[in-house]
Amino acid sequence: MSDLTECSDEQLMVRLCEGDDSALAQLVKRYQNDVFRFCLHYLRHLETAQEITQETFLRVFSARERFDPARTFRPWVLSIARNMCLNVIKHNKVAPMESLEGLEHASAAAQPHWAPATEHPLEGVLVDERHRALLRMVNALPPEPRELLVMRYFEQLSAREMAEALEISEGAVRTRTHRALNQLRERCAELTDFL
Repeated sequence: MSDLTECSDEQLMVRLCEGDDSALAQLVKRYQNDVFRFCLHYLRHLETAQEITQETFLRVFSARERFDPARTFRPWVLSIARNMCLNVIKHNKVAPMESLEGLEHASAAAQPHWAPATEHPLEGVLVDERHRALLRMVNALPPEPRELLVMRYFEQLSAREMAEALEISEGAVRTRTHRALNQLRERCAELTDFL
């Protein structure tokens, strides 16, 4: 295959290992926005997320020989990004933004496009307001449930991909995600009771 756009991610990694540096450029093109958005959810700081995104692809290049082509590339690269984000957080090298809601204004890439087409303009306003309220509630969760919900519903990773990225079993992913959803439901119920 001479056209890199037709190669799978895993084929691109094989080509990268064989010395074809243009394969890395294709992977960056495919995944830079996903990795950036993923880092932004963790770090909540635009410039730091940009730096970690760049460093993630440098790590992909330096760890290319350790990639197993039988695995899926996306969870592997997100696992690298996650570990780098956790290192930054651990060493308190990031000044967090106020909330996930602030991410919407920091970058268009950070905002999921899930608003349905509506016939009435006020329906769009209601959808936006619900979206902001949900982001505030997710942001208020402890780190582990927030991480799981971001991976599952914002990044739309499968249980298998999450398990690979988090280096835990699929069963553990499902159990922890279920608990995280229950915590979110409790917060929603508290808000509804308050209103």
